[in-house]
Amino acid sequence: MSGPLSPAALRIEPSAIPAVRAAFDASIAELKSHLVRLRQEGYISQPWLGDPVSAEAATAYNDRVMDAANGSYAAMVAYEAELLRVRDSLQAMEDHYRRTEGENAALWGRA
Repeated sequence: MSGPLSPAALRIEPSAIPAVRAAFDASIAELKSHLVRLRQEGYISQPWLGDPVSAEAATAYNDRVMDAANGSYAAMVAYEAELLRVRDSLQAMEDHYRRTEGENAALWGRA
């Protein structure tokens, strides 16, 4: 793709930033509630049949899904962190835009 921006660049009109940020806030809040619940209820606390096979399966599940650095739970936590970074970047963009617009308005007001 030609042009100064990479295909992964996100371009947003300044007036749309608050709505986009609000959508990220809503997604973060929903994901956070699922992560809290998953952290509380996602572990298999006891072997469901009380036998060695179900105990081994429960341990393997907890180790691979809930506790592993590359497991499903860790992926969801990383996704939340990425959403937070994007939301914070949008906030910084909005703040910068408002400062710049304020400075421009002040400059034009002096003319």
